[in-house]
Amino acid sequence: MAEPILEVRGLVKHYPLTRGILFRKQIGAVKAVDGVSFGLAAGETLGIVGESGCGKSTVAKMLVNLERPTAGAISYKGQDITKLSGRALKAVRRNIQMVFQDPYTSLNPRMT
Repeated sequence: MAEPILEVRGLVKHYPLTRGILFRKQIGAVKAVDGVSFGLAAGETLGIVGESGCGKSTVAKMLVNLERPTAGAISYKGQDITKLSGRALKAVRRNIQMVFQDPYTSLNPRMT
């Protein structure tokens, strides 16, 4: 297999559950993504499928750094993109694209 262009190892995203207004105390966490790993080589396409609420969009948002992962590593062409900001992040975002499927246009009512 060719060298991966995009490599994700042990990706985790937990959202904290807090209680209190003045003194915020974390009482738990919502595990949106827990331990996702994959590699993507040149010319390959990756499709992430699953039921509603399973973390597909959260993984996509972490890949373009709209969400910061709780743990794990995302490397694009050997560079860890979780630590990028500013111009370097903008340059990487030009090469990564998310495509979301619209379920209403994907199903043709004439096809049974």
